[in-house]
Amino acid sequence: MPDNELNQSKIRSLLTDFHNNPNLCGFDTFIVMKTGPRLKRMSMSENKNSDGDTFRDVLKVMIFSVISEYYLSDEAEYVDGTRLADNQNKFLIIKQSGDYNPFGFLADSETDDVFDIEDLPNATGIAFKLRKGDVTIWCYQHLWSIMVPNRKKNSLMARFNKFENQTIFEEQKDWLLTIAKKIDILIIDEYLITANDKLLQNNFGFQNYIYQSAEQIINNITATNIVSNSEKLTEYIGRGKHKYAKKMMRIGTSKVLSLSADELLNKIKTVDRWKGKFKIDESKKQIVLNTYTDVESLIDLFDERYTRSEITNTEYDTGVKEIAQPIAE
Repeated sequence: MPDNELNQSKIRSLLTDFHNNPNLCGFDTFIVMKTGPRLKRMSMSENKNSDGDTFRDVLKVMIFSVISEYYLSDEAEYVDGTRLADNQNKFLIIKQSGDYNPFGFLADSETDDVFDIEDLPNATGIAFKLRKGDVTIWCYQHLWSIMVPNRKKNSLMARFNKFENQTIFEEQKDWLLTIAKKIDILIIDEYLITANDKLLQNNFGFQNYIYQSAEQIINNITATNIVSNSEKLTEYIGRGKHKYAKKMMRIGTSKVLSLSADELLNKIKTVDRWKGKFKIDESKKQIVLNTYTDVESLIDLFDERYTRSEITNTEYDTGVKEIAQPIAE
């Protein structure tokens, strides 16, 4: 992509372009392995079904239907991954980097390795590759244990054959691979797009990304010189639960961080909401954080999640500002 940042409009534009021209898109399917080589090609039958479609055709239609129904629906919203703590039912846009690059192995898609049934115990997902010109979109589907019946040979499966007026059941001993109608993660360039952050945390080391992001934000706050004891911020995110680091991530795009310490201190002393909220060391002109409640108040300050009605003077705790655009002065 020509631009460095991926936002909601670019995602919709790309997906719409692919969806409107499916016949112009290349399509390949890979099994993702737990250990190297991480990608193995799926060899697919070229036999045609009763509709004249091959298995590849059927898979491609299914993937594009998922893109249309979920990722291009009117209800689909995309937000920066720093909004993780909001627990909104939206697609997160998460940028991979050198420190967090769980799908870097997709760069090896020119592999000659072909998937074999004996590889199934080492399989962790399916990756569908859509190509059009110089643009590539990956669609990742995670393989849960229920999607691979008989992988450990400990579940009794049955298959049936129909003979005249009766259906005969017999034991199904071979391994099976279920391909579901879903896309757990979209990968476009270095960006991950998903509504399932728990999948990232449980299988792709996302907790490391969360803590690294929170630590970077603490460094940004420390650089403003507004806090006298920034080690309290580090203690806060290290309390043993991801939710504290996630809360810190909320202020990753805060415009308040651009204010000088003097400007911010003046706002704290004069704005009704923040007046008297923090203990101020007047000699150093810095905020003193005594408790974790003080830390959460500081997060709220930088997050600017409160809004006030100029008509009724009523204050609201809301995330609407993440959707609304500022009015130019």
